[in-house]
Amino acid sequence: MAEKIIIVLKFVFAALLLPLVIGTVLALRGEVAQFDAALQNALYAGTLAYVVMKFFIYDLDVVYKFGQSIVGFCFQFLKPVMNFAPYVIPVYTLIGIVVYAIIHATGVIGGREPLGLILIGAIAFTFAMHIILTAQDLYKKDTIPAKPNYFFAMSLIFIVDVFFMALLMGLAGKGFSFVSFFQKLGGASAQIYMAVFKQLFGV
Repeated sequence: MAEKIIIVLKFVFAALLLPLVIGTVLALRGEVAQFDAALQNALYAGTLAYVVMKFFIYDLDVVYKFGQSIVGFCFQFLKPVMNFAPYVIPVYTLIGIVVYAIIHATGVIGGREPLGLILIGAIAFTFAMHIILTAQDLYKKDTIPAKPNYFFAMSLIFIVDVFFMALLMGLAGKGFSFVSFFQKLGGASAQIYMAVFKQLFGV
């Protein structure tokens, strides 16, 4: 009985997180739209490159698992965190953003030069890899029909991941504002919650 209640609660929480997931996507898209065309193309090209590679060539699961092992090792002394951190921290994307921030700070690149565009594409590529393979891994591990664990965990991980990456991108260089991202996220999510509330209760 208790197990069934937990499953139902996970579905409820996953449904409650859905407006935040949508708001996160809209906020991220809104900030990316502030980039110039070259940077936007680099981001989209990097994301598309991984999707094509995943479905038609090789999914890089070995590379993904190696990254997870690195994160797990870093948090090995914090048992609860160690189990969750590899799914939340996209280690290759984190490294890419740090490298981009360092090079950008030195003035070697301004973001639109070939090296800057390659790094932006690599960041998008690795982030897409992390999100897609995390979703795949969690989906396989959830053996319960209707996948309540998967929907709840993936919704939460996606929100935390994008929030984390938005913060890092805001610190990495010009063109991405974390404050603006957060405002867009709050505004979009609030509108969705209000629309659903009005629809359910006829207010």
